[in-house]
Amino acid sequence: MNASAHGVWVELKDQVEVGEVQDAYVIYGHANDPTGFALPVMGEPYLVTPDGQKITLNMNKIEGKWIAGYGWIGNYGVCTIVPYWAGNYVFVAPRAPSYSNTTLRLTYSAAEAVIHAGNDSSAAFKSGLPVEISSDKPLNQIKNKENVTFTVKYNGEKFNASYSAYPQMTATKVQKGFTKDKDSFVINFNQTGMWLLTCYNDVKGDGNWTATYDSSSKAFKTGDVVPFNTTRYSTILSVYVRK
Repeated sequence: MNASAHGVWVELKDQVEVGEVQDAYVIYGHANDPTGFALPVMGEPYLVTPDGQKITLNMNKIEGKWIAGYGWIGNYGVCTIVPYWAGNYVFVAPRAPSYSNTTLRLTYSAAEAVIHAGNDSSAAFKSGLPVEISSDKPLNQIKNKENVTFTVKYNGEKFNASYSAYPQMTATKVQKGFTKDKDSFVINFNQTGMWLLTCYNDVKGDGNWTATYDSSSKAFKTGDVVPFNTTRYSTILSVYVRK
């Protein structure tokens, strides 16, 4: 099975020294079609520090540059990050809400990645997103052919989460399922490199959303009030698997 849907993800160095400056890349599209990358309307990216502070970041939109591993690509976002003390940081890049006038679904999605700064070996991290993913192992210690247990909660509570995981460059051999009456699931990381792990929750309920931007498909424009009957909360976690 292929993971064919467009999605936003984050690429960054997951292990750095304290004080080390790096750029975090925010990308949207298909990994096998880099010239088609096109950043959608985004919310404000932010960084959660080890002690729980939330720092809003500036993101620059870059047009048509060359990046190692992709070659010439479409546009993408870049944020500069500096960890000033040891611990686990979470970089979060939220999209603006997206709306489907065919399924009447309003979606809040965000990409995230964890930065381990210094010698801290803790597995703990929190993004502050409605769908919160955690791991039983530090993400920067995950190696090829390992099984890793992830826990997912919605607003701090257990729910029947939908999850999927696959190697980002190939988008094949998708592992997916539902947590059902559990709050955890296991992923077998059977390939090195970047993986994307997505968890989401669909919440039923009627409502109206006032559009904050013009839809590229012309389904709505800024200020339109559109109805929805489902709200989806989706979190996409980047995991780099070592040899």
